[in-house]
Amino acid sequence: MTDPDIEIRAAAMENAVTLSAVGCASFKAAYEGTASTEDLLYHLETYFSVTAIEKELVTAGRRYLMASIDGEAAGFVKIREGEQPAVIPGSSALELQQVYVLPDKQRYGVGGRLIEAVVDIARLEGADGLWLSVWEDAPWAVNAYRKNGFEAVGTAAFCLGKTRYKDLLMWRSV
Repeated sequence: MTDPDIEIRAAAMENAVTLSAVGCASFKAAYEGTASTEDLLYHLETYFSVTAIEKELVTAGRRYLMASIDGEAAGFVKIREGEQPAVIPGSSALELQQVYVLPDKQRYGVGGRLIEAVVDIARLEGADGLWLSVWEDAPWAVNAYRKNGFEAVGTAAFCLGKTRYKDLLMWRSV
């Protein structure tokens, strides 16, 4: 099901509180119960606090796109430019570092619309493609990325607080 009232736009500093709220709620909904409370709280503070997001908003090579449905926050994607793992096929790919959609806004096509907006940016900027890492034991996320044209090309370690997990590295050419 898609909603024609989905709006995608670039995020700015005044959106940091909203990005933090969406990131915290989405991450907790997806991963609460898979990690210790201590690890989860550390991750939320490190990556989704207002302060952390404000820092990212002024860091070169980082940007956010926000999605809304009927004017209400629905999700976001964080895009990172820079180094990429050797297994990534392209030589100038953009990383989808975070793609999060609020639980009650899922199934409207928000995630796919955010990804397609980044594909458009990648094409305009002459990038080869997009890459991301996703926890291998999150089939809902892996399947969503496959549905959006990504394929697994390798693995990498990911630390959530003190706990180490294995992520799939996924790639999509543009």
